[in-house]
Amino acid sequence: MQLAETDKTLLATTKADVEANWKIKKWGLIATEMEKNGGGKYPADFLQKEWKKMDAARVAAEEAAAGGEALLAAAVEAVENDNGNNEEEEEVEGEGEEEEGEGDDE
Repeated sequence: MQLAETDKTLLATTKADVEANWKIKKWGLIATEMEKNGGGKYPADFLQKEWKKMDAARVAAEEAAAGGEALLAAAVEAVENDNGNNEEEEEVEGEGEEEEGEGDDE
């Protein structure tokens, strides 16, 4: 089966219309169910706006946590790199001391 070219445009517009209508119905159902479950009575559009705020706060918190994890990882890497540099410096200093010590023994 193949979709006719003229129906491709109709499919796109129909889908958009159904989804827009569903959003309106969805939030109305959410408002009704919240009230049935003991919550307050709120308009559907108010709940939708509140959800967007809650979701934005959740995303911001996740991004902040991810940023914190990245910062922690960078700090750990810096400490590990710093420890590695100190070990190299100690080896170089140790080598120089051995040479001086060898010269003193002779």
